[in-house]
Amino acid sequence: MPSLRHRSELLAAITRGHRDPTDFALGLEYEIFPVWPDGRAISYGGPGGVEELLHDLAERSGWRRIEEAGRLLGLAGPKGNGFTLEPGAQLEFNSSPCRRLPELAAELGQALDLLEGLCRERGILFLGLGAQPVDPPERIDRIPKARYDVLEPYLAGAGELGLWMMKTTCGTQVNFDHADAADAARKMRLGFRLAPILAALFANSAVRAGELSGFASWRGHVWTRTDPARCGIPAALCRPTASLEDYVDWALAAPMLFRIDAGGEVRDGRGRSFGEAFAAGEATAADWDLHLSTLFPEVRFRPQLEIRSTDTCCPDLALALAALVKGVFYSESALAEAEALVADWNPHELVATWKDAHHRGLGTPIGRGLRLRDLAARLLDLAVLDEEEAPFLAPLHRLLEDGRSEGEQTADLFERGWEEDPIGRLIEAATCLPRSASPDLSES
Repeated sequence: MPSLRHRSELLAAITRGHRDPTDFALGLEYEIFPVWPDGRAISYGGPGGVEELLHDLAERSGWRRIEEAGRLLGLAGPKGNGFTLEPGAQLEFNSSPCRRLPELAAELGQALDLLEGLCRERGILFLGLGAQPVDPPERIDRIPKARYDVLEPYLAGAGELGLWMMKTTCGTQVNFDHADAADAARKMRLGFRLAPILAALFANSAVRAGELSGFASWRGHVWTRTDPARCGIPAALCRPTASLEDYVDWALAAPMLFRIDAGGEVRDGRGRSFGEAFAAGEATAADWDLHLSTLFPEVRFRPQLEIRSTDTCCPDLALALAALVKGVFYSESALAEAEALVADWNPHELVATWKDAHHRGLGTPIGRGLRLRDLAARLLDLAVLDEEEAPFLAPLHRLLEDGRSEGEQTADLFERGWEEDPIGRLIEAATCLPRSASPDLSES
């Protein structure tokens, strides 16, 4: 593969994601923890392991197996949807691009139906939480994927919580479209500025490794201590004038982790920034695409925009997140009003509020007697959806009526003892599969 020579080739990795507004769609990435009934992580290998679960899923679904070195690491569905694994064998469902929320809900429902049978036959659970509630990372095996042979030691040295991120966290991401360079940059800037609100609204990881973490969103906090060179809210990307060129510059400055050799294999590429490899004429389009996949800011291009600020919650809240993204980012009036809603934060204040949101959730004070719950309520009111799609926001309306994120509710219940079995009660409340009458935290 020829080396990259011009910046236009770097930009093309983003601009190829432009879509006509009439073709705008949404994609959902929904991560959940496969666990035993006591909350312990199910290992990847061995009897009853996650690899075995994937084999069962392949038989049930007929979906194509995705393997590496003879090990099963995912399944590809017929429409671009499928299942993949995170480093600690967390299971992720990836939807196809869906234009309508009912279509997205149907795809997620089909995936959950496939998993439901495994739960009942094997006596296992899937948890919709942002953090593994029982196991620390040292008790969780990493899946046998070659790129993680490089990523794990790198992250172990790049930030104090990198291994917690890899093995013990789950998030929900929504991918959405942009029409042109100006629209893409505008939505990128707004995505970063909404990060504190979204982090607070979907905070759902108050417990990690069997105890309170001190955060409404431990997962969110973990990302702030993983690798500042490739994570977080880069100041250059949330300025009012930030452009796609700025995103490319930021990505070029990030340390390189991998390269693709002549045979198409992933190799260790550590030791320099991508910009240095590009300047030396030693970087290919495949290298660049792989490099972009190793960047984890709160908003990134792949080449659609991806919102990355939220913990995993129950499936209904995951669909509510998709509805909120669609209602705000696909309406000109909502987009403009959302920009005005968060226009006052300078980059320093934005990052400080984002970090505080991980601690306090919707209760985070933001001045003038307001809290993040007030901005979240206003943002929700801005969303423009039709009569068929507006009901998907209902779980968020209920959450804001209580005024606390699920992480805040969990912390309150733990501090009250939660009937002397707080971990058991949390597992019961967070079980999204098998589907049953899990208790509502706000009513406990």
